[in-house]
Amino acid sequence: MLSLRRVSAGYGSFRALFDVSLEVAAGEAIGVVGPNGAGKSTLMRVISGMLRSSSGELVFEGRSLTRLPAHRIVEAGIAHVPEHRRLFAKLSVEENLRIGAFIPSARARFAEQLDWVYQLFPRLKERRSQVAGTMSGGEQQMCAIARALMSKPKVLLMD
Repeated sequence: MLSLRRVSAGYGSFRALFDVSLEVAAGEAIGVVGPNGAGKSTLMRVISGMLRSSSGELVFEGRSLTRLPAHRIVEAGIAHVPEHRRLFAKLSVEENLRIGAFIPSARARFAEQLDWVYQLFPRLKERRSQVAGTMSGGEQQMCAIARALMSKPKVLLMD
């Protein structure tokens, strides 16, 4: 389903990933572990298109996603819950969830997806009009996960 082949990436002259290869089959859940600075977040950013790799290939469902922008990778079915949540703190919970449904296929089924994430996270439904930045850390994390789920991804990356 998802394959990384000899992916390298970094920031400027600093290399954070060196020839990383990874295979994830459909239905599989994996964890990437390592100490701070090992490249875990960089790997997630490369897979989600938020950072371009300097070499290697990213293949998802038989299609190369290498060098595609992040929104095209979301359209392909990969969503990313970034480290530190990255919510729009001054927007409501529901407005944050609407942003997660920005791709055309997700916008078309917004109400259905919204109902589904509210079933997963009933606390968010109770707080749907609340400004996201005023919620507890745990509630903000629920909102960040729910926002990623709004695109109905096949793969969910959680940093």
